[in-house]
Amino acid sequence: MKTKLFIISFFLFLLTASTSASVKLSKDATISILTCSPGNELYSLFGHTGIRVVDKANDMDIVFNYGTFDFATQGFYFKFARGLLPYQLSCSEFRRFLSSYIYDERSVYSQTLNLDSIQKQYLMDLLVENYEPANREYLYNFLYDNCSTRVRDIIEKSTGNQITWIAQPSTKSFWNLLDEYLGRSPWIQWGIHTILGSPATSTATIREQMFLPDYLMYRLDSAAYNGTPLVQPIETVYEAPEQDLSTPWYFSPLFVFAICTIALILLLQKVKSRRLLKAIAIPFFIATGIIGCLIVFLCFFTKHPTMFPNFNAFWANPLNLIAAFFLGKRTLPWIINKYLFIYLYLLIIGFLLWFLFVPAVPYASMVIMVWMIYLCIRLRQSGK
Repeated sequence: MKTKLFIISFFLFLLTASTSASVKLSKDATISILTCSPGNELYSLFGHTGIRVVDKANDMDIVFNYGTFDFATQGFYFKFARGLLPYQLSCSEFRRFLSSYIYDERSVYSQTLNLDSIQKQYLMDLLVENYEPANREYLYNFLYDNCSTRVRDIIEKSTGNQITWIAQPSTKSFWNLLDEYLGRSPWIQWGIHTILGSPATSTATIREQMFLPDYLMYRLDSAAYNGTPLVQPIETVYEAPEQDLSTPWYFSPLFVFAICTIALILLLQKVKSRRLLKAIAIPFFIATGIIGCLIVFLCFFTKHPTMFPNFNAFWANPLNLIAAFFLGKRTLPWIINKYLFIYLYLLIIGFLLWFLFVPAVPYASMVIMVWMIYLCIRLRQSGK
């Protein structure tokens, strides 16, 4: 065991030193793609991909992982929001890699690449080069540059971009693909649908679909290289027990928003109180204003490519945050009254556009639009 740890430590030292200290694989070495099933944390909801290198002659069994990030990064959340958080390629012993997924009860599948010794060595050289301190970091992009697309790209490069991706034509958009994983987490689904813009409704090409680890696994399974299968059949490394993690329908945003909206409308219709109306309206204007500020920030002050345009700004207007501070006054200032008039018609237009063009606005947010329309009408009536 001590000898094995020494060899692995020495190997990792070589990786961090320089590409001049190349790692020579034996002719029996194998390189496989590991696909890990989704987890419960936000960052793991869509699964993970790694590259495993096994060379028994050199007592080597390691995993290269493009999905590593450091919570201790200065300004972590701000950089993450702006799309400037550095991810990096890491390397670990396969046994430790697998044990972490067994602990989290996440299945792990393997596909061995059908490459000759020269191609395997070239792929290994590319991984070593990527692992150099000057090269290992990259700006993570969820849809276009992540742990899965990086694996796809390096496999293509190692084979001279001669891979034929074989799959049936698909009309799935990025939203359709994401929703396959977000259905069990409706509140996260609503949040992501709210902050991502309309570009996410565009159809994802076969190659673009591989930003999801599962889709990369299935595309590899049917891919061809030089007229032969690119990978061997999928093998199960660890099969996790089935878990029912779905959220009951009565806790979904659509149901919660609908019930709350109906209850509040009935309350305000029954109790004709201007004070009660404003006490209820102010928190909603603050909340929608804050969400609107977040949308504007993501659209114009980040590196994320799928944020603009975002039709959720019809109901999540950042100006609501300003309007909220004037709603408590006995008489509404004329400019706030004018704003409510404009905001009301924006809501109505946004509601109609949803039925005509089906923009990227979640169903639950349509209920919010109805509620805000009602509040605008009541507030303008009470301000007269």
